[in-house]
Amino acid sequence: MWGKGLGKGLGVTWGHLWGKKETVSYPEEKIPMTERFRGGHLVMETEKCISCRLCAMSCPNAALDLHIVTDEAKKRHMAEYWHDIGRCIYCGICVEVCPTKAISWDRDFAIASYFKEDMRYDAVAEEKEKGGEPHE
Repeated sequence: MWGKGLGKGLGVTWGHLWGKKETVSYPEEKIPMTERFRGGHLVMETEKCISCRLCAMSCPNAALDLHIVTDEAKKRHMAEYWHDIGRCIYCGICVEVCPTKAISWDRDFAIASYFKEDMRYDAVAEEKEKGGEPHE
């Protein structure tokens, strides 16, 4: 029958035209990311961190730069935890290798920046700003 394919195609188009809309107004509302999403910033829980440096040693692009201080009781603490987003390939090895699960990804996918300086941040200082006071 002539036009059968055209009729089917128009039927699909008509169904999508009057069906439920799947788009969102992006800046005002964001779709939630799944548990397996890798991206955004690294979230560091300093009270869990044992300063073993496994995350920095396992990073294939050397996107992590850690500064560790030792107190008078010879216990190591994380002073700075720099994550260079511009060098990161979001492989997730740093999160997987952490023995205490102190590192995780936040689910913010809007991390674009015009300046290279904005692509490097200190996760320990960010935790202090949010209210999680690291132990020292």
